[in-house]
Amino acid sequence: MKPSNYNFFVSSFFEGTVIAYNSLWGSFFTMSEEEMNATKRILDSLEKGSPSESELFRKLVEFKFVVPDSLDERSVIRGRYRKTGEKPHQLSLTIAPTISCNFGCSYCFQKHPKVRMSPEDIDTMLRYIDRRLADGGSLHVTWFGGEPLLAFDVIVKFCDALTLLCKERKCDFTQSMITNGSLLDETKVAFLTYQKNFHNIQVTLDGPPDVHDQRRPTLGNKSTFFRILENVKKAADALPISIRVNIDRTNYQALDRFIDLIIDHGLRNRVPLYLGHVLPYTEVCADVESVALTKEEFAEIDSKFQFLLFQRGFTEVRPLPKPQVGNLCVADNDHGAVLAPGGLMFRCWNEVSRSSRDAVGALNNGSECDDVHRSDTMVENQSQWESYDPFSHEMCQSCKVQPLCLGGCPWEARKNPEWSTGHCTTLKFNLPDTLRIYHMQAAISKAQQNKELGKTAG
Repeated sequence: MKPSNYNFFVSSFFEGTVIAYNSLWGSFFTMSEEEMNATKRILDSLEKGSPSESELFRKLVEFKFVVPDSLDERSVIRGRYRKTGEKPHQLSLTIAPTISCNFGCSYCFQKHPKVRMSPEDIDTMLRYIDRRLADGGSLHVTWFGGEPLLAFDVIVKFCDALTLLCKERKCDFTQSMITNGSLLDETKVAFLTYQKNFHNIQVTLDGPPDVHDQRRPTLGNKSTFFRILENVKKAADALPISIRVNIDRTNYQALDRFIDLIIDHGLRNRVPLYLGHVLPYTEVCADVESVALTKEEFAEIDSKFQFLLFQRGFTEVRPLPKPQVGNLCVADNDHGAVLAPGGLMFRCWNEVSRSSRDAVGALNNGSECDDVHRSDTMVENQSQWESYDPFSHEMCQSCKVQPLCLGGCPWEARKNPEWSTGHCTTLKFNLPDTLRIYHMQAAISKAQQNKELGKTAG
């Protein structure tokens, strides 16, 4: 037997308690400082080849902090990543019904030509899906843009057709959406609620109104904050909405005020909040590099944000980090695609507003046989994505959080040389704090449950 390479032992916020966590298996338990000292002795004895049997040793084996000598843990990680490739019946699509947007966000990574999907585009894409959706399989669609709700009629046509198709094929059908929230009115909320299969609708608010409106105004430079907030308040009990707060050096100082405002408007524990890292994802937003936080800075702010939420009475601030199984997104999914107006196909949604030079294919309108056309350039683009290997970066190979991120965002990871890292997860820098906050909220929740049980029993 040998110690796992992915063990973490972290002091908790409770004096005398140590958190034990394994990033490869997602194992989690707590121990006393005395047990921690005994654990160190056990792990040292394993490395010296003289293990000692004990109840604690058996627990370490059970939770896979100690593993067989023959186990190649890196092979386990690789095997998990390949699992999606073994399931061709799982179709994952990002569909942008329009590239147009009604906002003029200061850090947006897209250009916004006024284009939307035509009836011919819809028919062509439905044929594409029909030919690839296996009986008994699954389909997930993420609605993207631009602002997808600018083409709400297109979404309705797709939803009606895909719901019927999935019913005929006995397929699971799930949906999500990335929207700025400004157009999420009662009519749209009613339709999305009726679908009963949306598992997340992401809306962005970048801080209090004085901060948000400077960063995310309308194209006419009008305020958007309160319109979005009111839409979220009306929809929060009907739809699974989450609020993303994109931060850089210019707005992270306002997070405390923003949390208080969310509470004042009755949204505490009705919508989850999380941070997004503003980065120069494409050449369109290259100028944001001057205000972008480093990964270490973002991770530190993220930890403080988690703790602020906990202090303010938000429950389930951060779940226990789980090992990644399968691909990370559509970009590294051989059974996925990003579909754009005009029938262009991409692998990453960062490319959705680009031209055919960056596409991996183009859907043939009306074709009865080969429904995807690929020029030589498209073939090369597709080949580059297919050859993406999240395990090629040397510094990732010895990283203890690799099971949680698998190299991170493929779009960003591909920018880094192989001797470097992939796109490191925030957890590389703040996993101990995340574990402490998770443990504290779990312990308090359990204590409250026990108190309620005691009242009931009494």
